[in-house]
Amino acid sequence: MEISIIGLQGSGKSTIFNALTKFNSESKPHAGGGLSINQAVAKVPDTRLTRLSGIFHPKKTTPAEIKYMDIGGLAKGFGKEQGFTGQLLNTLSASDALLEVVRAFQDENVPHIEGKIDPLRDIQTFDMELIFSDLLIIEKRLARLESSLKMGKSAERDAAQKEQELLLRIKKDLESNIPIRLQKLSDDELRSLNNYQFLTAKPLLIVVNIGENQLSAFENELSELKAKCAMPQTEFISMCSKLEMELVQLSDKEADEFRHDMG
Repeated sequence: MEISIIGLQGSGKSTIFNALTKFNSESKPHAGGGLSINQAVAKVPDTRLTRLSGIFHPKKTTPAEIKYMDIGGLAKGFGKEQGFTGQLLNTLSASDALLEVVRAFQDENVPHIEGKIDPLRDIQTFDMELIFSDLLIIEKRLARLESSLKMGKSAERDAAQKEQELLLRIKKDLESNIPIRLQKLSDDELRSLNNYQFLTAKPLLIVVNIGENQLSAFENELSELKAKCAMPQTEFISMCSKLEMELVQLSDKEADEFRHDMG
């Protein structure tokens, strides 16, 4: 599985990337919204695999792996001004799912690009960015379909017309700020969209990045965010990325003791 980590500048994406992969990437905001992409693979621990390996004693035991791509922090209005293009769009499109980091922690040394911490606003901002990207893809495809409808053979024209009708219906909902995962599409229609790799159709995990002082008191706020942003193929968790990155540097025993001490 491949997962792209996205988020605004200063949201803590690289810190979460380091915690997930034990990678030592730059955990400061990328200056100017640079589009550098760090990659690392994390092996997935599975007690069932360990137990089976102990029973059958294979020559090699290979756990499942997740490849994470840490996309350089995106500046305010990035999608609307430029669209997701080039290497960035290719990376996002090839991903099986998106991990969106949303900032809730306070840090005077890292000002929020909007000037104020507001997780709900940031979630809605990224919804708009992803919708805009999908609209650009649809508009380009609709332009090519026009040629097929004028010049293609009868069978080609019929297929092009069906595709055009579906894309126009999806486009209308996207323009009403409805991501594809929320649109009422049949299984056949969803399968027909696989080649497009639309970003708003991908499973989404929203990670709300909190500070250590919020560990014991953030559940209510997280529940409110879930209620306001509930949609299919979307999950929410909160995570203190700074603390988790420190934990992966410790031995398992030290990490367990640290977690116990932190409650």
